[in-house]
Amino acid sequence: MSFRRTTYAKRFYILWLSVLQRWENLILTFTDFEEFLKEARSMGVVEDLRQLTSLDVIFFEKHKNYMMLNLRDYDEEEPNNILILSRDKNIVYTRKQIPKNEFRMFSLTMQKPYGESTALALIMFKKGLQSYFTRFDKIHSEISALEDHFDLEKISETSNRMRKLIDKVDDFMNVLIGVEERRVREVNTSYAGYDYHVLTATATHLLDRCRNTSNRVKDLRSEYEMKSSQELNKRIEYLTDVMKKLTALTLILMIPNIIASHYGMNFKYMPELLDPFGYPLTILASVLAVVVAIIIFKKKNWL
Repeated sequence: MSFRRTTYAKRFYILWLSVLQRWENLILTFTDFEEFLKEARSMGVVEDLRQLTSLDVIFFEKHKNYMMLNLRDYDEEEPNNILILSRDKNIVYTRKQIPKNEFRMFSLTMQKPYGESTALALIMFKKGLQSYFTRFDKIHSEISALEDHFDLEKISETSNRMRKLIDKVDDFMNVLIGVEERRVREVNTSYAGYDYHVLTATATHLLDRCRNTSNRVKDLRSEYEMKSSQELNKRIEYLTDVMKKLTALTLILMIPNIIASHYGMNFKYMPELLDPFGYPLTILASVLAVVVAIIIFKKKNWL
């Protein structure tokens, strides 16, 4: 048993060394765009690749001898990841680190035709998806904080970022599905069916979480608007109640003034002025009128 294990280990080591050698010969990574552009021209690529560095779209385009794949991260400050995939050579322009050991799981895949391009595409897909997960976790944390301390301006900004993330993940999903449906030879998903389906399922899961979180943001906004409406209604009710009280007091105070104003008129004949009970009757009438007015306003809940 020990001899067999040693033999298998040696075979795997030899296979891995051959994979590394093929990786170094067939997969080239560039962080300098001019060098990348020069290498792409040597492969027969005539398209304007410079526009792809800032294009806010995730897409792939199939040509006769090669395939172009443009992967956009969420961060706008970082340039796009551009892949040129073919059978003889694969080049990628990216700021991401691609360690050699990430190709180890694709050691068997890379022995097949277009295996290197398939492995490279899947690795870059995973890195792109990871950047979306990182951004989602950050936005989700901000939303959780806003649930305790609501800020309308911040919730609007967060909602816009979440919608942007949903659009990017949706485009990402369309590229994944399109690569499989069109049976692109440079990205042969049948070589790594398990990894591809896990990647697709993970992207679908992220898209669902983004949409659920976006709905939660809408609920937060609705709750805030509902609370604001309730507070506004309470204020209106309070002001209405105050206005009722002021109106009632104004009308009550007007009653004795109206009665008194009659005696300020310059009429020649005013019989009440000669009546010995005129004054106390006038006072009594004013008091009764005020009491009646108070009772009426009390019944109407104006006081």
